[in-house]
Amino acid sequence: MRRRTIFGGVIFERDGNTWECSVADISETGVRVRVGTELELGSYVELKINKFDGLRRCEVMWKREKWIGLRFEVKLNPDDEEMATLFKFRNMPQRH
Repeated sequence: MRRRTIFGGVIFERDGNTWECSVADISETGVRVRVGTELELGSYVELKINKFDGLRRCEVMWKREKWIGLRFEVKLNPDDEEMATLFKFRNMPQRH
C-alpha cells in the first residue's frame, strides 16, 4: 500500500553529487520523488528521507518528467518502531 507524503530528502549519487528532493509517495518497497536532475534508469543511489534516520539504497526504476520512482533494495518494515507511525493508516477505517 502506498501513502502520500510531503517529506524532504536528499539523494546521494555514487559520483558524490547530492540532490535535494521531495518525497511524494512512499510504500514498503519504494518511493516517488521529485528531483531537479536526471538519474539513469537502473542506477543505484542512496536516499535520506529527512523525517527518518539512516540512508536507504535504492534503484532508479522509472522516470516521468521531474518524477522518479525508486525501489528500496531492502523493503521497509511497517512494524519497525520508526516506520510504525508512517504506516499506522493501515489500521484506520477507510472513509467513503
